[in-house]
Amino acid sequence: RGRRWVSSPRQRLYNADRAESILVELERVARNEADKNKNKYVLHATPYNIAILARVQTLDTNTPKTKRRNEGIILHAQSILDHMEFEMGVAADPYTYSILLNAWTKQSCPGNEKAADYAEELLRRRIEDVDISKIYSDDKPSTKTVDDVWPNVKHYSSVLKAHANCRSPAGARKALSLLSEMEKRFYDANVISEEEEEDTDFHVDQKDAAKPDLVCYSIVIDAFAKQKQLAEASDVAFRLLRATEEKYHAGDMSMKPNNRIYTAVILSLVHSPYNGGDAAKLNNAQRAWSLLDEMKANDVQPNSFTYNYIINCCAQLASQDENEKQISFEIAIKAFQELRKMAASSDDNDGETCSTDVYHPDSFTYAFTLKACLNLLPPSPFRTKV
Repeated sequence: RGRRWVSSPRQRLYNADRAESILVELERVARNEADKNKNKYVLHATPYNIAILARVQTLDTNTPKTKRRNEGIILHAQSILDHMEFEMGVAADPYTYSILLNAWTKQSCPGNEKAADYAEELLRRRIEDVDISKIYSDDKPSTKTVDDVWPNVKHYSSVLKAHANCRSPAGARKALSLLSEMEKRFYDANVISEEEEEDTDFHVDQKDAAKPDLVCYSIVIDAFAKQKQLAEASDVAFRLLRATEEKYHAGDMSMKPNNRIYTAVILSLVHSPYNGGDAAKLNNAQRAWSLLDEMKANDVQPNSFTYNYIINCCAQLASQDENEKQISFEIAIKAFQELRKMAASSDDNDGETCSTDVYHPDSFTYAFTLKACLNLLPPSPFRTKV
């Protein structure tokens, strides 16, 4: 009593096999009833979902995700979906796809990009079904609500997360491509191209497709922010940030950029120099600080991660121009001092200190500040003193 019961791997395997055997029996009863022209036993998605979930729960979390055993388990679970739809003629529901997409997403990691590809293949299977049904349906205006639409935004975000989990340039680009497809389907807009002839008006009355939400943007921005091999990473991150801002200013309050999005865009500047329209006016350190000013103007509270990335962005300055080095060093010190003031203010308000609080300097803060001193100041007694 008072303890959470956790089944053993052997028990979970038994449960999955038992669920499938019960499902076979239910199908037998349904067939017999159908032969008698009785409609008492009409199968629907729920028993299949239970069997699929039971099989997915046999995944071995202690096995490296790159091993084929777990892949085989999910493919087995997906074969139940195939049997359900193609042999039994039972329509899947959103939960059916959620179980399988989440399973693939959890298996996706560096070195196992195949899991993310499987997730997208499954999502596209449902998208194609929807597109085909639209072709053969009457040309009547859609009466669907947001809750009726599927694949829904959670299905898309699962696949976006699967690609992001790969932490590879290909994974980031696949995530961006899928987000762009969501935009086209819902808004009839394109977030990749910046060409003026593209129609970027937001047709918010189109509700027959999943609306990309702030989580979707956050996943993709984060995927690019962590890429050290993509020259366009910061350009893409900025473009996606501006897309969320445009929607917010157009009246969609749910699309207000939050701390995570702003901080991820700042992180992208650490790994990738910005090559946008004003690239010649500001260096990356100045651009990172301008994002901090935007956050404050929009009532978005920065935290230690935000300041740490600003300091690191300054420390990573590639230019050898002494004036730019001085500007970047001043920004780094200003960010360091602001974070310390924020920590002091937090302590005064809370009445206690917490070195692990997100508003306090941490070991990374001091490490990045020291790196800024080393990289931006010439060897001198002043640098030693600092």
